[in-house]
Amino acid sequence: MTGQDKLDERLLRYLLEEMETSEREEVEAWMEENDQNRNYFRDFQKTHLELLWSVQARETRTDFNTFRRKLRKPLSVKLWYRVAAVVVLMVSIGGWFVWSESSKNEWLTRNEMIQPGKVQAKLYLSSGAAVEIGGEARDLKEQDGTSIKVSETGKLSYEKERANASAKAVMNRVEVPRGGEFSLVLEDGTQVWLNAESELRYPIHFMGKERVVYLKGEAYFNVVKNSDAAFLVQVDEFTVKVYGTEFNVNAYEADRVETVLTQGSVSMRCGDEEVMLKPNQKGAYFKSDGAMRVEDVNVLSYVAWKNGDFIFKDESLESIMNKLARWYDLDVFYQNKELKEIRLSGNLKRYKDVQDLFNAFEKISEARIKVDGRTVVVSK
Repeated sequence: MTGQDKLDERLLRYLLEEMETSEREEVEAWMEENDQNRNYFRDFQKTHLELLWSVQARETRTDFNTFRRKLRKPLSVKLWYRVAAVVVLMVSIGGWFVWSESSKNEWLTRNEMIQPGKVQAKLYLSSGAAVEIGGEARDLKEQDGTSIKVSETGKLSYEKERANASAKAVMNRVEVPRGGEFSLVLEDGTQVWLNAESELRYPIHFMGKERVVYLKGEAYFNVVKNSDAAFLVQVDEFTVKVYGTEFNVNAYEADRVETVLTQGSVSMRCGDEEVMLKPNQKGAYFKSDGAMRVEDVNVLSYVAWKNGDFIFKDESLESIMNKLARWYDLDVFYQNKELKEIRLSGNLKRYKDVQDLFNAFEKISEARIKVDGRTVVVSK
């Protein structure tokens, strides 16, 4: 083993706290000798450690502890890389090592506020042209001459009268990225709020006895009543049917679609099966077996995002982090799968610093949440 390998292995053991006090003091004395040593350690930490946790199902606490035990034996850096590649997913995140007067090392999260999402989307016209839209006023035209307006607040709307009659529906699509939100008013006056990482495809003018839109992700609808034309939200083979009401549809999960009704009445339909919802009820459709289930809920936590809030009520940490990740555009990693199941409650304004919520979660649970840029590490 070369001198460089020995140094790197020693620093790795130091970071994993796998050495006696006397050895730690030697490493700390080495770091204090000069800036070159301190900078080397910072680079080493950033490249090799800040997290050695896995995000894959096969990577468990047992795996990690086995890895730690192996580190107690002489281990070359080359071999260390081979073991690490098998046992954990190397994520080069890195915090900044700070030397304190008490001679203790700490991984400190950065102080910068994690910027929340903002009004932003991409509008795809029927021609295939893509237009970036956000918080500035714009006037656009469709191929049939229909006027499209974007307000200063970023709301999209269509003129009600068709410029040129057409036997074929002209379709538009709005795509909202991670870290974004957007709202639009359809030609019939129906209002739609799109959450982050969502997509809505719709005709710029409704025709016939049905008003059909196609959703991916999450949206809140305030549908204008029209007894002659039902409003349908299509998510793959699943349909929400309504004549005039307010409701939320969440289709983020690969295996289910959830509908929460705030006002009016809607039906959920898949194939020949149809289930009615009443206000303050949630209906869930499970794609794996085609089952639909209905339960009474407090709708506030489900639609809070539309009003600029996060409300979590006895929710799994994984579910909470998924929502925060979409809005703040975060990458979240867990030390082990058990941490994902921690149940938590909390409130947060969507435009506030998410670190406030993380700090509160640390006080009421065993989770430790570290942030570096837009990477979040959850450990014990």
